Amino acid sequence: MKKSLSSILALLLVAALLVACGSPAAPSAPAADQPAASAPAGDAGGHPSGLEPYEIKWFMPNTVQPDQDMVAEAISELLTEKINATLQLNIIDWGNYDQRMSIMMAAGDEMDLIFTSNWSNDYATAVNKNAYIEITDDMLQRLGPNILKGVPEKAWEAAKIGGKLYAIINTQVLARTPGLILQNQFVDKYNFNLSNVTKLEDMTPFYEQIRDNEPGIYPIEISTSRPLFTDYISRLNMEMFSEDNPAGIYIDDDSTTVINIYDTPEARGLLALLRDWYQSGIIRSDAPTYTDFSADRAAQRTATLVNVINPDTVANMSSQFNLRPDEMQAITFSEPYMSTSAIIATMTGISVTSKDPERCVMLYNILYDEEDTKIFNMLSYGIEGVHFELNGDVATQIPNTGYWLVSGWEYGNMFNSYRQSEDQPPWFPTGPDINNSAIASKILGFSFNPEPVRSELAQTQAVMDEFRGGLFTGAVDPDVVLPEFLAKLEVAGSQKIIDEAQRQINEWKASR
Repeated sequence: MKKSLSSILALLLVAALLVACGSPAAPSAPAADQPAASAPAGDAGGHPSGLEPYEIKWFMPNTVQPDQDMVAEAISELLTEKINATLQLNIIDWGNYDQRMSIMMAAGDEMDLIFTSNWSNDYATAVNKNAYIEITDDMLQRLGPNILKGVPEKAWEAAKIGGKLYAIINTQVLARTPGLILQNQFVDKYNFNLSNVTKLEDMTPFYEQIRDNEPGIYPIEISTSRPLFTDYISRLNMEMFSEDNPAGIYIDDDSTTVINIYDTPEARGLLALLRDWYQSGIIRSDAPTYTDFSADRAAQRTATLVNVINPDTVANMSSQFNLRPDEMQAITFSEPYMSTSAIIATMTGISVTSKDPERCVMLYNILYDEEDTKIFNMLSYGIEGVHFELNGDVATQIPNTGYWLVSGWEYGNMFNSYRQSEDQPPWFPTGPDINNSAIASKILGFSFNPEPVRSELAQTQAVMDEFRGGLFTGAVDPDVVLPEFLAKLEVAGSQKIIDEAQRQINEWKASR
């Protein structure tokens, strides 16, 4: 988010990649005497790379930036020197991205790089529609040595469909660690011992003190727009396939039997806890209809919130609270857990309409370069001196300028990012260490194909949208409402989804 890996970690990573050579489990690292890239034949006009000029058309969702063409032109100057390529940057508003990509893919429009995931521009759906080329081991060995170094070996299987890779993983902290962000002023004031907290229930005495003694302060942030179930689920010993899919598995279940994650003792226990908190005034009364928590954060009216905890989480969240990072802290509820859904949440595919897929891999390899991070950071922050000032490795936005994407998780290797404040810890070696040491899902590499149950998923999502606000904020009695919720899920097709997921997992396991 830039410093090199420690020599020990670098040696370990290289050794692991070399061991993987020829293994079907992961793309293998290039041998020492292999060229880093191969150039297509043709007259390159004397360019040192031997490559013909090519414009890479890149599509990604985000807030449209007024100066994105200016930044793309500046990046193009650097890319021309390296791989004789220019960049056309197409940033599409979040709300329009899915529809726009669907239309363009169906029309066969010329594209190169395309953001894809399990929540936006669905990866499995796009692959089933033959929207992306296969990215072969050979391509990564020749053209992507930096990519192979930066992506954890065990993560590659998660991105494969039918044993083939159709997108490059965007590296960030790929494991998920559920935890809690807290304002220190309240922890200190009530002398609360956080070392004894291993689950949400343990926070009840602390929340009761805030409720009783801090008028206008909300002990925990819970709302319809931010249900905590998704962030907390691995602490409940469960893994979900996606936010709107009721199917999942128990993390410690060697049989990988698919369950309805909402029809479990763990879900019932969490819902009962939220109900108790709501009735006792710990959860705000308007939680079912409350959607915008930014004002409460900025005014420091939120004492705690459940969040996925990363090395930079406290530094990033403190700015939203108008606090210094040392005025907040984070605790975790479990070890980092790596699942397929977390890995495929942010990837980049290469369109079947691309006229030079290898050039796309070359560009991505540059974004993974740990020694030269300039192009990666230009994508995030814009042009130095125009959009941001750089002091060491800290980028500070210049006010009232037209570019500040700051979305490093969306492209390349986020660990190459400049920091945004002196308080934000360096990503190296902490980020890669978390990825390499994380507990791997028993179905890491399995990717649920939603196509056979597309209509059922749409119907169950509608049911979940209907009930989520009340059930997962504690506003309704789960003893009464949860059976209604489960019954409606059943009518909508939840069992068919579960059966289909089990069938796919069984086939996946049998093919390994």
